[in-house]
Amino acid sequence: MLTILLFISLFNQGHAVVEYGMDFVTAFPVNIASYYPSNVNNTLKITALHSNTKFSVSINGSNFLTEVLNAGQSKSVDLPNEVEEQQLGRSMKSVRITSDNNITVFSISTRGNSVQTNVVQPVSNLGKMYQIPFLNLTELILLLNDYSVSNWTNPSSSSNLNRTYNFFRVLVINAEDKSNMVTVTMTQNQKSTFTLSPFEFILMQGNDSLVRISADANISVLLTHPCLDASYCRCTMVVHQLRPTNLLGNRFLVPPFYITNYSRMFSTSDKIVELQYGSPPFAGSQRLMPSSSNFLPFFQSLKDGFSNITTSQPVSLSLIRHGSLIDLIPISMFSACYLVHSTSQTKSLAVIIVETAQVPNMRLNNGQFSPTAVWNAINGTQYSWARVDLSPLKSQVIWHPYSKIAVYVFEKMATGVPYGGPAISVNDNPDPYGCLVSPNLFTVKNESLSWPESRLYCLQKSGYLASPSWPEAQSYMAQQLAADGVNGQAWIGLRRSLLTHEWYWQTGQSLSFSNWDSDQQGGPEKGLCVSVKMDRKGKYGWSTARCCSTLKPMCFIPATYLILTN
Repeated sequence: MLTILLFISLFNQGHAVVEYGMDFVTAFPVNIASYYPSNVNNTLKITALHSNTKFSVSINGSNFLTEVLNAGQSKSVDLPNEVEEQQLGRSMKSVRITSDNNITVFSISTRGNSVQTNVVQPVSNLGKMYQIPFLNLTELILLLNDYSVSNWTNPSSSSNLNRTYNFFRVLVINAEDKSNMVTVTMTQNQKSTFTLSPFEFILMQGNDSLVRISADANISVLLTHPCLDASYCRCTMVVHQLRPTNLLGNRFLVPPFYITNYSRMFSTSDKIVELQYGSPPFAGSQRLMPSSSNFLPFFQSLKDGFSNITTSQPVSLSLIRHGSLIDLIPISMFSACYLVHSTSQTKSLAVIIVETAQVPNMRLNNGQFSPTAVWNAINGTQYSWARVDLSPLKSQVIWHPYSKIAVYVFEKMATGVPYGGPAISVNDNPDPYGCLVSPNLFTVKNESLSWPESRLYCLQKSGYLASPSWPEAQSYMAQQLAADGVNGQAWIGLRRSLLTHEWYWQTGQSLSFSNWDSDQQGGPEKGLCVSVKMDRKGKYGWSTARCCSTLKPMCFIPATYLILTN
C-alpha cells in the first residue's frame, strides 16, 4: 500500500527530535543502595499515540506484560525489584518495550525520598557514538556540605573521601538484537573493546580519562550516580541519558531559574570549541579545549537574565545541580508539542520558551494557556520564557499551533531537592488544530476492489475515499500523486444518487467543483461511481465507471491529534 503525506511541513527550521517509537530499551541502575531501609519502585509510564496499540514489556528476554491501549491512554507498569542492577559489570537485566504503533516511554525510579525520571529514547534516536563528559564533582559537593577543603584534597587525611565517589558511572546498553562490539576511547587515544550480547548492558565506573564510547550498532549510554550529595548527610540518585554525537547543537538558551549557587554548567565536545555567551551587559566568550572537565565560570554571572549561548562546533550543553543533570534543548531541536508527566506531590512546574510574537498562541491540552503566566523577554533574542505551575500527578500536553517551542519539567522531592529535565517531544511540526501525531495522508491500495468494497476498506482504515471537492484539494492530490509516480485508475468518493441521479460526495457535500476528463462524465448508463486517472502527463481527470468494476481504492486518512484520556 502506498502512503502519501498530504501536508509537507512549512516549519522545517532544524533537526528536531520526536521521542516516540515502537522499540525501546532501558535499564535501572541502583538508586542510593540496596541496603537503604526503603523499598525501590521502578516504573515505566507508557502512553499510546494511536488507538488499539498493543505493547509488550520484556525483562532479560522474557515477556513481563502485554497490553492494549487506546489513543491518549497511559499505563504505569511497576517492575519487579530484581530489575535494579546493583553491581558494576555486565548484566542481562535490560528492559525492552515494543509496540505495533507509536508510543512514548517514561521511566521513574523511587527509593525513599530519592526520585529520578528519564525520557526513554526510542531506538531510532540512539546512535553509535557518544562523547562522555568527565564530571569531577568535588566543587559541587563542597558547595553543598560543610567539608574541609584541605581535608578533601589532602590524600593523607583520614577524612578524605573515596575519590571514585566523585565520578559518575557509565551504563552502556546494546540496543540491537545481535552482538555489538563496543569501543571505549580514553585520553591519549588509548582504546579498549568488548562485545555485548543482544540487549546486554555493562555498568562501568567512570573516571577522568574516559572520552568517547562507540559501537558497531546502536547503543544507549546513560550517566548515573547512585548517591550524589544533595545536602549534608543526604544524597539522591541521578540518572541521565546521553545524546549521540549526531544529535548535538550549537545554539542554546539557559533557564534563569536554574542558575543558583548550587548549580553548574558544562560543555561536552572532543573538539576545540569557541563559545559566545550572554547579551549586554553580561556577554563574553571562552575557548573550550577538547574533553574539558571544567565547569563554565561565566555561568553564575547569568543570574540576572537569560543567556543566549552559541558554539563553533556542535556540543552537548548541560546543567548539573543536586538531584538533576539535564541537557539543554538546542534551538534547532525545539518542537511544536510536548507531553508532560508530573510525578511529584510536592511541586511540579514547566518552563516554556517560545518566540515572543507567538506568546498569545500558547496552548495547554485543548484550550488556551494560563492567562496568569508571566512572560519574560530573553535579552538579545526573539524569545520569551515563562514558568508555569503544573497539576500534581497529572499528564498534560503543551503545544503551539504556529511555532516551535522548548518545554522543561522540574519537580521537587519531599526533601525539596529538585529533579527533572526536558519534556517528551511528540511532534516537531506545528499544526493549528492540535498536537499532531499523524498528518493528513492519502493511501492507495495496490489491490483492486469495487467502489462499495473500497468505501468499506477506507472506513476500516479510519478514513474515507479521497474527496477532492474543491480546486485546492484536487490540485494538492494531483501534486502528491505526481511526486510519487502513482499511475492507473483509483476510486474517489463521488457517486450518483440511485434515486435522483444527482452527484454527491460520500462526505455529504453536493458537487460544486468537478475535474472531468474530456467527455468522461457520461450519463447514468455509463456508471454511477467515479474514478481518477493517475497520470502525471494528464490533469488527473475524473471518469464515470460502473460501481461493480474493480479499481484501486484511494483513501484519505484525516490527521489525528494527541488528546489524553487518563
